[in-house]
Amino acid sequence: MISFFRRLFGTKIGAMLALAFVVLIGIAFALSDVTGSGNFGGVSAANVAKVGKENIAVSELENSLQNRLRGERQNNPTLDMGRFIAGGGLDSTLGQIVNRYAIAMFGEKYGLGVSGRLVDSEINQIPQSKGLDGEYDPAAFQAFLRGIGLTEKMVRRDMTQNLFAKQVLSTTVKGANAPGTLVLPYASLMLEKRTGQLAAVPSVVFLPKEPPSEAVLAKHYKDNAVKFTIPEKRAISYALFDKDAVAAKAKPTEADIAAFYKENASDYAKSESRNLTQVIVPTEAGAKALAAKVAGGKTLASAANEISLSVTSSEDVTKTALTSSASKAVADAVFAAGSGAVAKPAKGDLGWHVVKVEKVASIPARTLAQVSAEIGKNLEKSRTEEMLDELTSEIQDEFSSGATIGDLAKGQGLKVETTPKLLANGIDATNKNYKPIAEMQQILPAAFDMEKDGDAQLIEIVPGEKFAMIAVAELVEAAPPPLAEVKQVVAQSWALSVASKKAKAAAEKVSKAVTAGKSLKAALAELKIKLPPVQTVSGTRADLNQDGKQLSPPLALLFAMKKGTAKTLAAPGDNGWFIVQATEVIRGDASGKKEMLEQRRTELGQLLQQEYTQQMVQAIIADVGVERNQSAIDGLKKRLTQTGDGQ
Repeated sequence: MISFFRRLFGTKIGAMLALAFVVLIGIAFALSDVTGSGNFGGVSAANVAKVGKENIAVSELENSLQNRLRGERQNNPTLDMGRFIAGGGLDSTLGQIVNRYAIAMFGEKYGLGVSGRLVDSEINQIPQSKGLDGEYDPAAFQAFLRGIGLTEKMVRRDMTQNLFAKQVLSTTVKGANAPGTLVLPYASLMLEKRTGQLAAVPSVVFLPKEPPSEAVLAKHYKDNAVKFTIPEKRAISYALFDKDAVAAKAKPTEADIAAFYKENASDYAKSESRNLTQVIVPTEAGAKALAAKVAGGKTLASAANEISLSVTSSEDVTKTALTSSASKAVADAVFAAGSGAVAKPAKGDLGWHVVKVEKVASIPARTLAQVSAEIGKNLEKSRTEEMLDELTSEIQDEFSSGATIGDLAKGQGLKVETTPKLLANGIDATNKNYKPIAEMQQILPAAFDMEKDGDAQLIEIVPGEKFAMIAVAELVEAAPPPLAEVKQVVAQSWALSVASKKAKAAAEKVSKAVTAGKSLKAALAELKIKLPPVQTVSGTRADLNQDGKQLSPPLALLFAMKKGTAKTLAAPGDNGWFIVQATEVIRGDASGKKEMLEQRRTELGQLLQQEYTQQMVQAIIADVGVERNQSAIDGLKKRLTQTGDGQ
C-alpha cells in the first residue's frame, strides 16, 4: 500500500506549479509570497495596484508574467499562460512586484539610497553585457535585453529595487539562531514513531450510471476549460546552413597561396629554435647579479633558489615566438647567445629575463611547394570563418529590415522546410510517428520565444559552424478543442468529478465514525461497497521515507494527527479520497544525538530567517500602504486565460 501511495503522489498532479523566474539579481525568498492586504481604493483602471504613491500598471504585470512564463517554459515547454495562472502564477508575480516597490519606498523613506553607479556595477557583472574584449559594451547589453524582452529602464528599476531589498532585509535575518528549547523537540520529531491505518475510497466505485445531459456536459467543459486546453502549437519554417555555404568562395587559389607565402617569407626562411631555461627577476641589478653567479659556476636553478625564484623551461622556441611572449630585446639577446651560454639580461614585459640556452636547433628553409598544402588549409579555415561571420551579420541585418527566410534562402541557394504544427516539446499531436530533426532541440525554444508576427531570426545550432534561419509560419493559440472532438474525455472527467463528491461524503462519514470510536474496518463495512483492503503502516519518518523524497501526503498527514483521530485527504485528479487514522504515537528523544541536533538547528535557523523576512516585508507593506484593483486583476486574468467555449 505504501508503494502505491508513493507512486500515486510522486506525480505533480494537483500541486501548485513551481514558479521560477530567471532574474538578474534579487532576494527571491524575500519577494515571493508575502502579499499586501489592501483593497481597491484610488487605483485607476489602468493599474493593478498602488504602492504608496506609485502605481503598478496592468502592462507591467503582464510583461512580468510573460517573462516568468518564458523562464518556466525552459523546464516545462508546453506550459501555457492558462495553466500558469491557474497554478498561482499571476498572484505570485503581482506579490513579488508589490513587495519590491514597497521595500524600495521604505528604504528611501528611512534614508537608504541606491546610486546609479551601483546599478552600473551590477549591470557590468552580467556576462552578456560585455563585448569581445571583456569590457562593458552598450550594444551587447541592448542585444541581450532584446533577447529577454526587457528594456534598460525596466532592468535598472528592478535592480534598484532589489538593491534596496538587499540593504533593508540583510540585517533582518542576522542572528536567526534557533534556541535549544526549539531544537530538541524539533529533532525528536524525526525519531517519533507512528502507527496508523490507511484506507482508500476510489471514485470509480461511485461513477454515475447515466450519462450527463448535453447542457450538463457543456457546463462542465466550460467550467474546466483550462483542464482541456491544448497548449500552443507552432509550425516553424527553417533553413539550415553551415560552412559549406561559403566553402567554394573560401577555397584559396594557387595565386592566393603564393601571395601569402611571399608576404610571410620570413616565417618560412631558414631559422633557429632554442630550448631555454629562464628566471624573471624584478630589477636589472638583481638580474645581473644572478647571471654573474651562473657565470661563476652555479646552476641557474640553484642560483634562483637562493633568492626564492623559480626556473621555467621551454622547448623549440623561435625568435618570433619569444618576441611575442617576452620582448624584442629578450629575443635579440637570447638568439645572440650560443648553446650552453647565458644570454645578456634583457627587459621583458614582466621583468628582467636571465636565460640559459640549453640547445640550438637549425630549422631549414621551406619552399612554397613544401608548405602549399599547409597554407591552403589555414587560409581556407580563416576565410571560412570570416565569410560565415559576414554572412550571418548580413542575414541578421536583412531580418531586422523585414526580409523573409524565403528571400534570403533563395539568394543563398538554401531549401526552406516547414514543420507540422508542433507543441513546444516537438510533438505533433496529429501524428504520433512524427520525429523532429535533431536541430529542433535548438530551434524549438527559440521559435516558441518569438513574437507571432516578429522578424525571422538566425540562431546557432553548432556555435561558429552551423546555423538556422527560423520563422513562425503558423501559430495556433492555446485553447480547448471543440467539445465535439473531446466529448468522451469531457464525459469521463464529469463522471469522475461527480463520483469524487460521493467518495468524499463516504470518506467523511467513515472518518467521523472512526473518531467516534469505531474501527476503520467496521466503519468501511457499513458503506456496503467493495473497497481496497485497509493497510497498516508503522515507523518513523525515516523508516517510511527510505527513498529520501518527501513523504506521500497520506503519510505526512499521519504524522500531523492526534492519536485516535481520523482525517480525510483527496487523491489527485478526482480519483477518490483517503482516510488516515493515527492509532499509536511513540514520542522520540534526540537528547545526546549531537549531529542530528546540529542539522536540525541549521534547518530551524533557515526557517526563522524566512519567517523574520516575511514578517519584515508585511510590516513594510503596512507602513507604505498597498491598494489592489481586483477588477483590473480579474480582467487581466480573464483576458490572458480566455479560451472560448470550445463549441
